[in-house]
Amino acid sequence: MAAGDEDKIDIDRTPLFALVREITATHLFVWTLLPSGGLQSTKIPLGSVGQKVSDAARIMDRNLDQAVVMLNAASVAFDTAVQRWEGQARQSEETLKRSAKPGKLGQIVAKHNQVRPRLAPVKSVFRRAVSTLQNAQIEMRRRDAVVPDRPNDEP
Repeated sequence: MAAGDEDKIDIDRTPLFALVREITATHLFVWTLLPSGGLQSTKIPLGSVGQKVSDAARIMDRNLDQAVVMLNAASVAFDTAVQRWEGQARQSEETLKRSAKPGKLGQIVAKHNQVRPRLAPVKSVFRRAVSTLQNAQIEMRRRDAVVPDRPNDEP
């Protein structure tokens, strides 16, 4: 066993891998009505969020504190993207309500409603991943606080 191996904490990476999968599977499309009457979608990108989570998973063995910071930043970036999507989706739906095109409004609301149920599971997996890394931080700090029972200067 190499020196320092006994100090390593085994961190469950499953929540981080699950989080990357959930982020990758989540597509924040905002649907709007074109002047021609057709529907148009605009995607709010989440690629940088998934990349931040992947980067955190990659460095957590070397620098757990930095991995937690990165994961928290990814969580904030996801929340910001969701807020942006919610605002744009709401705006699109309000615009259609004023245009008196109930059929198109129903179509767009239905498309937005396909996205809404995906958001809570991603947030839940974020909480689980953050909790996993924070628990590992606590364990590392606990281990670091334990002073070995060996005298430094024996005659």
